Amino acid sequence: MNRPDARELLEAARETLMNEVFPSVSEHLRYEVRMIASAMGIAAREAKMGANVSQDEVAAYTEVLPETAAIDSTSLESARQAMKDAIRAGSFDAPEQKQEQLQAVLQKVVLNALAISNPKVVRPPEGTR
Repeated sequence: MNRPDARELLEAARETLMNEVFPSVSEHLRYEVRMIASAMGIAAREAKMGANVSQDEVAAYTEVLPETAAIDSTSLESARQAMKDAIRAGSFDAPEQKQEQLQAVLQKVVLNALAISNPKVVRPPEGTR
């Protein structure tokens, strides 16, 4: 792969923006510069961890979905749609082990998404640093 990659370019550009450009930006544009830097950070983390997080999400949904659920094992959107359909169909309504598994999966998915969008809230998923 070519170096620097997308993540490295975004990180370098963000660092330059905040260290070199931000100090000279007028007060009325500082919020906008911080917002741009934040978006660059999210994009860099997405480039670094996004594929692993997506694969983990598909695998987690596949584990708890009913066997009758139609799912493309490589498509995140397909997995999400199958999960929505199963929840709407009441597949997890009985307070049994399946409901606990669903809650654990949804918590994992949210924490993985937060590791990309707001890493100060949670640590990145194992193996994606």
